[in-house]
Amino acid sequence: MRYIIPTLTSLTLIIYFFLNLIVPRLFVGLTFYLVNILIWLILTIITASIYKLQNLNPWAINKHLTATAISIATLQITALAFAGVFTSFGKSPYAFTPTAIAINIAYFASPIIAFELSRAYLIKSCPKKKIIMGMALTALFYTFISFSPTKFLTLGEPAETAKFLGSDLLPLLAQSLLATYLALLGGPTASIAYLGTLEAFEWLSPILPNPPWAIKALITTLIPAIGFVTVNETVSPFTLMRYGIISRTEAAHKPHRTEKSSSLSWITIVTIGIILIWGSTGLLGFTPTVIASGSMQPTLNVGDIAITVKTPAKAIKIGDIIQFYRASGEPPTIHRVIDKYRSGGLTWFIT
Repeated sequence: MRYIIPTLTSLTLIIYFFLNLIVPRLFVGLTFYLVNILIWLILTIITASIYKLQNLNPWAINKHLTATAISIATLQITALAFAGVFTSFGKSPYAFTPTAIAINIAYFASPIIAFELSRAYLIKSCPKKKIIMGMALTALFYTFISFSPTKFLTLGEPAETAKFLGSDLLPLLAQSLLATYLALLGGPTASIAYLGTLEAFEWLSPILPNPPWAIKALITTLIPAIGFVTVNETVSPFTLMRYGIISRTEAAHKPHRTEKSSSLSWITIVTIGIILIWGSTGLLGFTPTVIASGSMQPTLNVGDIAITVKTPAKAIKIGDIIQFYRASGEPPTIHRVIDKYRSGGLTWFIT
């Protein structure tokens, strides 16, 4: 067994680099899709054989966790659709002929099944004393191999890197962490149920929500975090103890919380925390600023928090409070506009 984990990990990495760097140069069109499906099928067979050699059944279904996983994925899709109502929707880029649908299903399902079989084996093989570290490393591993290697090489500008971290890396990491937790507690069928539902919607829905990337990233980070807390709160304490999440003493004193009030309290805490984190970066379209001087008293006092929103100059009116920079490198100033005029093709404000 000591050699199985590094072998399985190495094989997954070899396939990852082969499919991303070699296959696109050798195959195009339908052949490209078929080669991808075939290679992921090979990894699935190899991983399933490892389970069989150790008399393990990877397809055992934990009904509670599988249903929970589907519910979390459905909530995530619903939240995106709700955001789309207030922003925009777009047409799917995929074809919807019977043949295309069949190929698309095989194309997105084959890597999910291969990944989740290997993910479940890796995390369940992790020593109990290091299970938290094992979950983190496993989630990171499957997050990074979800991207093409060239993606990391093309990052250059700070703004582009920040967008990649916020819109791609963090959401996928949150989803990977939830999938890892589901795979640990419920086996690969639970994590397949979660990720498979998300991918099925992405590939098979003819109309897709198209909110701004910051809103989409918030939803796809927030919902998995809420899902993680929900799973942790509804699973039996003794199940958590069996996998090393909590100690025997903690399990004995931890009630099996299935009450809505308990789950809602944790969900509220997670929601507020993530919104505060994302809000502080400006990714949600607003930025909090702490008032550092008394120049705006009594309207704004030292220590107050002002929420600023980017606004075009033509929309600013006399009486509005604005934040602006006097010079490059200096901290921003918050003052009230007392006059506004045009001169030299520019809009000028007196504050």
